[in-house]
Amino acid sequence: MNKSKIKIIGQEVIQLESVALSKLSKSLDKDFVEAVELISKQNGKVIVSGVGKSGNIAGKIAASFTSTGIPAIYLNPVDASHGDMGIIEKNDILIILSNSGESNELADLINFSKKKKIKIISITSSKKSLLSKNSDINLTLPVHSEADKLKTIPTTSTTMSLALGDALCCAVLSLRKFDKKSFIELHPGGKIGKKLMTLNEIMDTDIPTIQSDASVIDAVLVMTEKKYGCVVVLNKNMKIKGIITDGDLRRSIAKINIKEKATNIMKSKPVLATSDLLVSSAIVLMNNHSITSLIIARQNKPIGIVNLKKCLEND
Repeated sequence: MNKSKIKIIGQEVIQLESVALSKLSKSLDKDFVEAVELISKQNGKVIVSGVGKSGNIAGKIAASFTSTGIPAIYLNPVDASHGDMGIIEKNDILIILSNSGESNELADLINFSKKKKIKIISITSSKKSLLSKNSDINLTLPVHSEADKLKTIPTTSTTMSLALGDALCCAVLSLRKFDKKSFIELHPGGKIGKKLMTLNEIMDTDIPTIQSDASVIDAVLVMTEKKYGCVVVLNKNMKIKGIITDGDLRRSIAKINIKEKATNIMKSKPVLATSDLLVSSAIVLMNNHSITSLIIARQNKPIGIVNLKKCLEND
């Protein structure tokens, strides 16, 4: 098989699955809404279960719910039949994934949950399956074809199940008003959490500033003391009038008198940021403007400063 044929096969698989995802998006109905509302109001755990490849997807869905503040675990249905049913408690919700909805391994789990009056949400391709008939809410995957040449390996079905799990998680997250602060609290050591940090959390409030009537030598002294490579020029109302960087000084040193007004070498339109700007966005902003320090302002008054190095440490 030549290289171009290999590439074509890969493209066909992705195209087939993308079409299936489009159909899935259009198929969401009142059952999806009911599932989201049920999960968002639960007082217990979300238990996600499935067999084989569906089990792998179930594990990922459970992890996504947990990372967004909803207690969730993956329960292997085989292990459940051999003693792990005790994990299921009153007020829990069970999400079961099965493409056919007829997996024998699910029978004990379904029966136990029905006896304990545990709500079941199913993700399956068959509305007439054993799983669907015993579920409180059915999320049915639209008609699809698996992506492999034999049309049997779980590919398209697992991709849709994963996407549907993500849709549930994100919709619940929106209902519960889960914000960046909540995410960071649950991910204190993770890179994702750090990327959601804002400048307000890392900025230095000891800002290098001078008044508009200050001299160039005053600017040099403040710049040297604060070590940010810049100084902010303020007017009499303490609002930002401009900025002077060490680069401005170097470019002007041969033609200025250090006792003259610093405003003579000042840039009148410095790059400013708000305190709620993400650290990752601040890095992009500084790179785009070729600067290494960024002034954080509110109503054109400086409230903080960060440098590129500090941002990179927290990105």
